[in-house]
Amino acid sequence: MTNEYRPLFNRNYITGLMWFSLIAILILSSMGPGSVEYHEVETNKSKNIYWMELDDQPMQLVLLLQTPPALNTQRQQLQQLKSQVLQQRLRSLASTSYSFNVTPRQDRIEIAIQWASDQELPDLKTIWQILSAPVETSRWEDTLKNIQARHYLDAQSEEQQLINRFYHQLQPNDPSSPLSKLERAYADLFTMPSIAISGEDAEDYAEMVEELFAKDIATHQSPNIDNAVQLEIAKQPIQREVSNNQDFHILMGQAISERNSERFITERITAQVLQDVLAEYKYQHQLDFRILWSALKTTGYQALILKGRHNPEPILPQLQQRITDEVIEQSQNRLAATWEERMREDDNQIQALNLIAFYQLPTDTMEEYIDMILDQDPDEVIQTVKQTMQITQPISILKAPQR
Repeated sequence: MTNEYRPLFNRNYITGLMWFSLIAILILSSMGPGSVEYHEVETNKSKNIYWMELDDQPMQLVLLLQTPPALNTQRQQLQQLKSQVLQQRLRSLASTSYSFNVTPRQDRIEIAIQWASDQELPDLKTIWQILSAPVETSRWEDTLKNIQARHYLDAQSEEQQLINRFYHQLQPNDPSSPLSKLERAYADLFTMPSIAISGEDAEDYAEMVEELFAKDIATHQSPNIDNAVQLEIAKQPIQREVSNNQDFHILMGQAISERNSERFITERITAQVLQDVLAEYKYQHQLDFRILWSALKTTGYQALILKGRHNPEPILPQLQQRITDEVIEQSQNRLAATWEERMREDDNQIQALNLIAFYQLPTDTMEEYIDMILDQDPDEVIQTVKQTMQITQPISILKAPQR
């Protein structure tokens, strides 16, 4: 006698299961990725040490060393030279228990030290003493020559020459060599550091670091930092010149407020609006564009560069007419969505922690940033965007081919 085979699941059951799975997938996909989990940022009373607890993450301590703005060529070279000194000294302390990275920015140098959460805190006292020792200027002549050679090669394009001129008008060059400034400028790095700590048990490490550096960073004393940036630039006539190639170039720029200013959100949205509007119309008007924008510790800057076979100057009024409440709202939403997406990654929250520590921003900046963007008055943004698109900026340069 043979047994009749009966499948465990009949056809109707399998069909129903498929439909249920499809509906569940559609529902889950419509719900989106969920809200962002922002890690809490805390600081000490002196507001020079900030930390953020991250479970199951390696420890990281970032020394944030303030510098004067490094915009013009000599300041950039000096910034890189100081970074080279720091890198060489850290290499002399090479250890298998931690790694390091030195990153020069336009208003600071960041030194990131990383180690496993189950290891002891690196010998920061020794690291600090070696890093902050006086520098022998004569040893760094060859390094400066290499830096200057790279700058020369990077400055060959017409666009880069235009950018360098903009930086030089914001921050006029000093005739003295960066090497002559190195000793004093390097010593100034260590007068008022800020520290950002992230990882598991970050608060415990923050207490240890505060105790270690009690004498060095207990109070924020203003360093002898020469900002050398003209915050108020008188409007100049449009600088009309001959281009080295067949393209027109227009640069329109000015100094803007520092990162801690109430104007920061307006100016950040303005940069986003310019990006969005020009990205939409670049092919229609056959032009390339570049936006320079940065809000630094003591100042900031923005510049719009347009490049095309035809003179972009006549299309500026047309672009200004495109700036409406709807366009502003779209850019605000895009900027907010980009921030939210970036903050899903712990590494990006760590970068935000560094900015909060260096600029001494409120500890809830990460959570509140989106609301600040979306709540900004569109009329103020519209006015700022239209002003930015005017050829009569404090710094305006038009380079036209010789016809």
